[in-house]
Amino acid sequence: MSKAEITLLIFGGLLLVLTAILLVRIGQLRRQIRSFTARIKERRADDMNQPVSVDYFQKDIIGLANELNAYTTLIKEEVSALQNDRKQLKNIIAGISHDFRTPLTSIKGYLQLLEKSGCLDEKETEYLKIALQKTDYLKSLSDAFFEVSSLEAKTEVVEKEKVNLITFLSELVLGQFDWINAKGLETDINIPEKDLYVLSNKELLNRIFENFFSNMKKYSDKFISLSVDEEGENVIVSLKNDMAYDTDLDVNKVFEAFYRESSRSSEGSGIGLYVVDCLARSLGHKVWADLQDGVFAIYLEIKTSDID
Repeated sequence: MSKAEITLLIFGGLLLVLTAILLVRIGQLRRQIRSFTARIKERRADDMNQPVSVDYFQKDIIGLANELNAYTTLIKEEVSALQNDRKQLKNIIAGISHDFRTPLTSIKGYLQLLEKSGCLDEKETEYLKIALQKTDYLKSLSDAFFEVSSLEAKTEVVEKEKVNLITFLSELVLGQFDWINAKGLETDINIPEKDLYVLSNKELLNRIFENFFSNMKKYSDKFISLSVDEEGENVIVSLKNDMAYDTDLDVNKVFEAFYRESSRSSEGSGIGLYVVDCLARSLGHKVWADLQDGVFAIYLEIKTSDID
């Protein structure tokens, strides 16, 4: 073998070794990039406590990992500070709204005393009636504002209990018949004649359905319906009513605080269904709405699988 052939063979061997080393390093870098990508995805999924780990110990890679972890720590601190500020603001708002209700109650009381005094002429009585109506409206708004701020300020876990949904709904429906009969509404009530237990909170569940029925009382015209259906591991309560007038209701916004469609004929706070959504989420239930052919429907889904 000539000297040139030996030199070429050596050069070829070195080239193969260098290629192999380069491929190994490229593979290590690719694995490290995949690891970084996985950690960032975990953080995007709200797992901010998951640090970026290093599988390939190279100075620049370690430096990048340290910077990412330091940046995450900074974000966590800022998020924590923001959450504390929001909590304090909600508590302040709840306190202010509570204090705001007291003078309104006093104002209404004095106006009622003036109304009963009998010392007003016809025009003054008319003005007083308007003042009382506006005071009632303002008080309903302050009550709604207080309820919203109180709900948002609460952080404690809601206590749940085993509730017989059928018994609960049957008793609740019976309490609605006065206003249903007064409005002359047709009713379609479909509640199974058997026990059906869910894990919930009676007090909060009662507030949810009272708001449902309050909404139906305001806007129904000819009929209302209520049904209970089991779907797999869920039970769905459906409430429907026709609308007493044409509406530009946006069902995608009905659970937003203070949402009111422009065509509503009566004054209201636009807060009832927002409260429903807050309470449902605190209980781990799901609520949504639909509007088709002038019929407004609202649904409450509760997992029966939560019951032992």
